Amino acid sequence: MPALASLPAAIDTAAIAGRIADEGYAVIEDYVAPDQLRRAQDFVRTAVAHNGGNYLAINGAKGLEGTFLHDWPEDTAFIALCRGIYERTSGKSAPQSPFYQVLRCLSGELAARHSLKFHYDSYLLTALIPIIIPERGKTGDLLIIPNWRRLRSHYALNFVDKILLDNPFSQWLLRKLYERGYRGIRRLKLKPGNLYLFNGYRSIHTTEACDPNAIRSTALLHYVDPHEGSGLKRLLRGG
Repeated sequence: MPALASLPAAIDTAAIAGRIADEGYAVIEDYVAPDQLRRAQDFVRTAVAHNGGNYLAINGAKGLEGTFLHDWPEDTAFIALCRGIYERTSGKSAPQSPFYQVLRCLSGELAARHSLKFHYDSYLLTALIPIIIPERGKTGDLLIIPNWRRLRSHYALNFVDKILLDNPFSQWLLRKLYERGYRGIRRLKLKPGNLYLFNGYRSIHTTEACDPNAIRSTALLHYVDPHEGSGLKRLLRGG
């Protein structure tokens, strides 16, 4: 099954990597073919309805059969794109690293708990495809402070970064900056079917709240955990 739209024969990964470095993100318009997007939207609406209209997250490709989401992590063009971006930004050969996949559906009263929680990702490259975005009211924009930190050489430093960010005072301060329109926080209006790429490891980001009566659904693939082999990380996670 062709998962994605027909793309140019050669995507300029150098230009995309440059935009991520300079602007914090890059966008490839209409990355998903319209018929494949509609199938994914129907899947999300059905899944949310079966979950009582509440927040839903699905990890991995299992259960996503019949949609492009199931085949997306194995799409050769997409893999080549991610490898090219990694090599351009790191100067290293891209590892044979699997993707970490999540389908998030914000809906219902529980949606607010998963909004405006500023964080770093554990992976260097974050690829996001909006599936359903509300058209009225609060639309759940992506908020991002791009490339805020450097790549940490050791997991311990990364762990300290996350503690400094994921605490009540830091979260309160970032929300205040957001409420006051701090220009360092970029707001991305998301369009279903587009592909958004950014360095989730280096960038502070979150999702803006959306109407609990609406559905905001995004599919994410995360690429290359720089601390995957860390003994300290395994210890802290009980692995």
